[in-house]
Amino acid sequence: MKKLYILIIALFAINVVNGQSCLTNGITFTTQAQIDNFQTNYPNCTQIEGNTKIQGSDITNLNGLSVLTSIGGDLSIIFLDISSLTGLDNLTSVGGNLDIVGNDVLTNLTGLNNLTFIGMRTLIFYNSALTSLFGMGNVTSIGGYLWIEGTSSLINLQGMEGLTSIGEGLCLNNNSELQSLSGLENVTSIGGSLYFSGNDSLTDLKELNNIIAMSIDSLVIRNNGQLSSCETQNICDYLANPSGTIEIHDNAPGCNSQVEVEAACATMSVEPLTTNPVFTIYPNPASTKITIESSSKGLMTFWTISGQEILHQTITEQTTPIDIGSLPNGVYFVRLTVEKAVQVGKFVKN
Repeated sequence: MKKLYILIIALFAINVVNGQSCLTNGITFTTQAQIDNFQTNYPNCTQIEGNTKIQGSDITNLNGLSVLTSIGGDLSIIFLDISSLTGLDNLTSVGGNLDIVGNDVLTNLTGLNNLTFIGMRTLIFYNSALTSLFGMGNVTSIGGYLWIEGTSSLINLQGMEGLTSIGEGLCLNNNSELQSLSGLENVTSIGGSLYFSGNDSLTDLKELNNIIAMSIDSLVIRNNGQLSSCETQNICDYLANPSGTIEIHDNAPGCNSQVEVEAACATMSVEPLTTNPVFTIYPNPASTKITIESSSKGLMTFWTISGQEILHQTITEQTTPIDIGSLPNGVYFVRLTVEKAVQVGKFVKN
């Protein structure tokens, strides 16, 4: 009897563990009752494997989803009449896309406070009452692009200060009241395009200054009526050595054409270098050690391709050996800042 009791307990424990991962084919919530009964209908379901869609004017709160810790597929929050996303407070990761679209009374993103990772794109579209992105502060990485469009009440991007890398680009389109990009100061890599269009109140792009120029593969800045200052260092570096599209027009004077922006770049105290490089890296590729050979003293910074800073040191000698044996294989960016000059290079660890 005792052995049978132990076996029953063990089988129960296995079922609880197995029950944590569920709904391979995903789930769609269209009523408040479905959300309220979720924990009853799917006991021990904390990790939804498939796509999750929450859509319907009948839904007034998301409290019944408080047990969820991860969603393996997409999370779509569409056309709800709720002012925040409270109820998703224990969600830490979304493996696919995060789409927040057409929620007319949503004022902030509170409820996503524990979310740290989004595997693919993030769309924040046409949430007319959204005044703040607070709630997204712990998201450090977005695997796809970050696209914010038609948020007519949003004046800045505060609330996203934890974000350091965007995998496929940043798009800000038709956000009529957006005055600054405050909140994106810590983004260092975008892995794609910078696209700004129809942001009528935006005046400058200074908060993007930490993005590595080599992570930009196209640049579109158009139809931003008050945008007069575009000469961030990374944009200047990209214009000096572009790898893709450049489209700059119909903005305010100073940022109304590529020629105007390049003229503004030329007056900056730190200028992009395209000739007479101040440092070289060898061997490249390398497996255990590289050497930085520099004609000038300066500040050297190493970054991963995802934008994570891994080394920060002053270069004082003509040759500086760097041990890279412990680094994972991959591509790394190197930036050297000296008086009135910046050079960015890269090396491959194999």
